Amino acid sequence: MTGRVFLLLALVAVASAIQRIKLEKRTYTREQYKFPAIQEHLKTKYIKGYVPNNDAFNEGLSDYSNAQYYGPIVIGTPPQNFQVLFDTGSSNLWVPCANCPFGDIACRMHNRFDCKKSSSCTATGASFEIQYGTGSMKGTVDNDIVCFSHDTTFCTDKTQGLACATSEPGITFVAAKFDGIFGMGWDTISVNKISQPMDQIFANSAICPNQLFAFWLSRDANDIANGGEITLCDTDSNHYTGNIAWEPLVSMDYWRIKLGAVSIQGTTFTNGPMDSIVDTGTSLLTGPSDIIKKIQHKIGAIPLLNGEYEVACSKIPSLPNITFTLGGQNFDLQGKDYILQLSNGNGGMTCLSGFMGMDIPAPAGPLWILGDVFIGRFYSVFDHGNKRVGFATSKSK
Repeated sequence: MTGRVFLLLALVAVASAIQRIKLEKRTYTREQYKFPAIQEHLKTKYIKGYVPNNDAFNEGLSDYSNAQYYGPIVIGTPPQNFQVLFDTGSSNLWVPCANCPFGDIACRMHNRFDCKKSSSCTATGASFEIQYGTGSMKGTVDNDIVCFSHDTTFCTDKTQGLACATSEPGITFVAAKFDGIFGMGWDTISVNKISQPMDQIFANSAICPNQLFAFWLSRDANDIANGGEITLCDTDSNHYTGNIAWEPLVSMDYWRIKLGAVSIQGTTFTNGPMDSIVDTGTSLLTGPSDIIKKIQHKIGAIPLLNGEYEVACSKIPSLPNITFTLGGQNFDLQGKDYILQLSNGNGGMTCLSGFMGMDIPAPAGPLWILGDVFIGRFYSVFDHGNKRVGFATSKSK
């Protein structure tokens, strides 16, 4: 009897050490999916943004209009609710501010944070600005409690810094399903050197014995409400099969690792290991243009305008697997994984390759970016404590 009680308590302890954040998902039509905007976003994010001094950090924004996965957080006392994009490619939390101008449509159409209505909030008055390709996001820094999902266990204290945006650039956020951005990258690229909320969670070993978080993204187009799940402080074996293959970080700016090789049916398209960034805020999978062109040709994709490649939807089942070598293990993307099936507005579907060529010069590149096309197929673990990223084959449900 004593053994059973001990086992039960142990299971409860393990369960309590995991925080689950349910994600929702947005789908897109052919007209809404903008490859040039995605490319501009990534170039701005990883070329202009690659600076040794975080006081001058620049980040692209356009691709956020194509972001698919977002989930809930709460800020303040009493809690104010927000939907945010959890982005491993940036390192700041920001949400719209209650005092944004009436003419800022993006701000007015989303949930806005009001520091005056939170008894735990301190308005520091410090200015905050991120330069984007189409302008800048401006605001001020507030300090307050930030909680993941609606659970009061996984919360920061009231000193957590966040940006309250009073001006958002362009029209990118007008139609967004989420209110703001929750950066989960490293503090080295944080604007104003503000520590990200996960730092406080990781520091509390009582609730977070493992300094990591993991993404499971659902690719079921018919189940929009269940977009996937983030787990904090542990992995969830219900969402993956086999062992997790680990790859150490190359540097602690982004979640940057070495991609061993990319191959199709025995033909290798890379010449030795290359840097790659695992980015949940990016929808596509990108690599050097010369390599991506060869891959597109190999799968029979037809070039269109603006860097897009189309494949006949009927050919998806017969497309070859594309193999990525990470952590000494091979990960195969099937045609259904790397082809985007988008409604064309005429009752039919247009199928586009999820690969996009992009040349990022040194010192940031050459570079691969593993976005949702890859993460949607492979359970992805971001291990802050051991400075590594792990992958395993995702379960469909």
